[in-house]
Amino acid sequence: MHVIVVHLGLIKASQVRQLVQLCTFITREVPANAPVLVAGDFNDWGSTVHIALGAEGFSAFDQERVATFPSRLPVVQLDHVFGRGLTPLGVHVPRGRIWGRMSDHLPLIAEFDLPLDAH
Repeated sequence: MHVIVVHLGLIKASQVRQLVQLCTFITREVPANAPVLVAGDFNDWGSTVHIALGAEGFSAFDQERVATFPSRLPVVQLDHVFGRGLTPLGVHVPRGRIWGRMSDHLPLIAEFDLPLDAH
């Protein structure tokens, strides 16, 4: 299992460059058949990240959007967990005042399943 944590820039052109670098790194360093997670603050208010990572075989649990930003009154999901070689099962955002004091983003808990041949 490979896990990569990212924090993309705020400017869309920077995000696109960073996504290209991320995909290049994954292709170079992660075996094609190895399960991999990419998680973090993508700062993407649209679908740029979903399209770019989807083209590389990554998927996230998208049946339900969960707002993670800003933590004190969340209105948008900027944080995501994408998997390749894994099945996304669900996402959850913990609630409560303490989480809003820890960061300007709420944590995102994602659940994935390994394929049967990987168990």
